[in-house]
Amino acid sequence: MTSDQVVETFGSATEENQIDPLRDQQIVTLPAEGEVWIAGDMHDHRRNFDKLLKAADLPNNPQRHLILQELIHGEHFDETGAEESWQTLLRAAELKADYSGQVHFLLANHDLAQIQGKGIMKGSISVCEAFNKGVKKAFGSSGGMVQVAITEFLLSFPLGIRLPNGIFCCHSIPQDDQVPTFDFSVFNRPLIGADYMRKTGPVYQLIWGRHVTPDGVKQFADQVGANIFVTGHQPQEMGYGVNGDQHLIIASDHNQGVVLQLNLAESYEVPALVRRLKKFVAMDV
Repeated sequence: MTSDQVVETFGSATEENQIDPLRDQQIVTLPAEGEVWIAGDMHDHRRNFDKLLKAADLPNNPQRHLILQELIHGEHFDETGAEESWQTLLRAAELKADYSGQVHFLLANHDLAQIQGKGIMKGSISVCEAFNKGVKKAFGSSGGMVQVAITEFLLSFPLGIRLPNGIFCCHSIPQDDQVPTFDFSVFNRPLIGADYMRKTGPVYQLIWGRHVTPDGVKQFADQVGANIFVTGHQPQEMGYGVNGDQHLIIASDHNQGVVLQLNLAESYEVPALVRRLKKFVAMDV
């Protein structure tokens, strides 16, 4: 694809995110029928992404919804240190443009780091700089306008997705000491620059939160009207982790990674959610 085609694709997907009829401000609410498949952090794991799209088969399953998060910043580096996860992000944008009502995203901390151009290192490498280098390698002098389109696409991601059965999906949950002062209005209004500020902004606190306790989860759940949270963000060696009776953490960025497959018309407790997890390694597609 040319740079103009890439910019157009990201622009179309951005608009679809913004005008999604299921979206109200920063929350997407899924209907009370059909299915949803929820992926954890993907981090450019292309084999798992391929399996996910083939198994989900969205064209032949119009009532199936797909939730994606943290697609960028993986392990595909070239000999110069350029990282190429923009390609997987582009595939996701194409998917949104083609199946706008079925494909949904969650804003994640790596997305915000890429938007801001800083904040995450792997060893001695800035993943944001490596990502930018990959875009420049692919598009040369047109790389700048591609990066702008990518930034606008990432900024169009909602903060949360509400399921009709009381499950709330977001990338993470603020740490315990931030919950009492958290600005919950962030879900119900347009976002401003201060919302993204390191440590103090509610968007930052939401998507960077780690090590929240079950008590913190309960406090947060009470405020957003949720029974159970499904999040990513925290690495899970076996693909998932259970944090009390209201919080399931999933990951999709390695061979033991999982996808959570749910019926939107059914209610679940956390043990039942665990039984609905599907490992990518077990997908025969």
